[in-house]
Amino acid sequence: MSNDPGVPAGYRPMRQAEVTQAMTAWAVALLHDPQKYPMLAVATAAFDGRRVLARVEWHPPDFLNETVHRGVTLYELVDDDSQAADGGPAEGVDLSHYQQAVKWDQLVKSGVSFAFIKASEGAGLLDASFVKYWEQAKDAGLLRGAYHFFRPRADPQEQAKLFLDQLEDPGELPPVLDVEVTDGVSGPVIVSKVSAWLDAVAGKLRRPLIYTAPAFWSVLSDVSSITAKADLWVAHWGAAAPAPVKGWRDWSFWQYTNKSHLSGIATAGNMDGNRFRASVRELRAYAANRAE
Repeated sequence: MSNDPGVPAGYRPMRQAEVTQAMTAWAVALLHDPQKYPMLAVATAAFDGRRVLARVEWHPPDFLNETVHRGVTLYELVDDDSQAADGGPAEGVDLSHYQQAVKWDQLVKSGVSFAFIKASEGAGLLDASFVKYWEQAKDAGLLRGAYHFFRPRADPQEQAKLFLDQLEDPGELPPVLDVEVTDGVSGPVIVSKVSAWLDAVAGKLRRPLIYTAPAFWSVLSDVSSITAKADLWVAHWGAAAPAPVKGWRDWSFWQYTNKSHLSGIATAGNMDGNRFRASVRELRAYAANRAE
């Protein structure tokens, strides 16, 4: 029998009292899959903003096993006290089928801590990469949010249902409605339909985000029915700070560029760059507060 390696760098062993039912179920699944997870194999995942590493190890005899046996040990990431953790804003990406061959380990090493991933569009279009990216982002330990591209001509209830049907796993971040086209529909109708989508989705998940740009949003009519029940992910590229967006006092996420250079994505240089309003640690607290 080989000895287990030491505690992984940047992690600490988790106490039993800290391990949730979801973590236990995940560890048991790894334990029961020796082909995919042989001895000393590792996997990572995020649980309510906590990054956890599981490693298959030799465990000493216990009341169920009289000999040394295969087991799974859980560790929590602690070596994350960088500038991004305590000072600078948390950095993230948004992805759809347009981005190919994502190398998640490189994304994490580059400082990315969250990902918004396109799930659906209109009343009948599913993004071909969503299921794959949703699981891969979870395995990489990123905080995840799903987004729906809003089509003003389509029924908002059908759009909400299409989106919700993809989210058996709701992710850690709020659901997002991407509002950036009129499709020839008047402002008051867009506002009414967006409000209906928000009601349907918030009733199943948590308080949503609206993704939009200041210039686009400014042409809409009274938006109070929207801004009262959604937070803002603002798209404003190349600015020192995003311009004000009608109806919101502040933003939660900011898409600050469409020319981001990120290691791990083949289309680096033509990627959107995103920031949370505060540090990685505060982003995790935001993710954990599902009632926010």
